[in-house]
Amino acid sequence: AARLDAVRDLLTSGGRTLTQGALAWLWAKSPRTLPIPGFRTVAQVEENAGALEKGPLPADVMAGIDAALGHQ
Repeated sequence: AARLDAVRDLLTSGGRTLTQGALAWLWAKSPRTLPIPGFRTVAQVEENAGALEKGPLPADVMAGIDAALGHQ
């Protein structure tokens, strides 16, 4: 549970929602990655679009996630 909490905290850093953090993680893994998130509500569309405004996770956050998961 501690690892999950650490990853959740890192994904939501910078004011991101968990969904936005997950999308930002994908974008940070590879510039060739193009996630196609699903949505059912206007709020979900807005949340997904908000991820674009924040961009990919920075290198220090990505390193923190790798460390939390034991991928050093």
